[in-house]
Amino acid sequence: MKNSFPKSPLPTPRVPTNTSDASTLNSVTRAVISTEYASLRYNKHCPSGMYVAPSSDSILVWDAVLFVHKGYYAGSVLKFTITFPENYPDKQPTVRVLTDIFHPLVESQNGMLNLMARFRPWRPKEHRVHDLLHFLKAMFKVTVLDHINELDVVNKEAFML
Repeated sequence: MKNSFPKSPLPTPRVPTNTSDASTLNSVTRAVISTEYASLRYNKHCPSGMYVAPSSDSILVWDAVLFVHKGYYAGSVLKFTITFPENYPDKQPTVRVLTDIFHPLVESQNGMLNLMARFRPWRPKEHRVHDLLHFLKAMFKVTVLDHINELDVVNKEAFML
């Protein structure tokens, strides 16, 4: 049977070191985010070509990188951050693409990703971080790009191309 754990262990999530962040972050949110990060070790939870780690400053911010191997964006290395609200999982995280990219679902001014294309509405009992990560990878696949709903587009120019 194939081992589903990565060869190198994932970093242990840190509790916020910022005292104001630590005092306002409730224990449920901290536990949920820590558990979801730990679950990325399971087979298929973290997409291939993607690497994720909590920020050293706060468990509410994760840094990630995606290596795109196929499709229109093949060869791209994309950096992004996932920011969790203090009432996660009740409210969805936000994703900001840090790499300058021309994509229909990414706002050109600030790099914010429109998650409504996949999570409309966000369902806290169904949606998890691994669902979000798989959507991040899928949004660069030709089959997904060719079927984006125009209502979800935040970069009209990229959509027209």
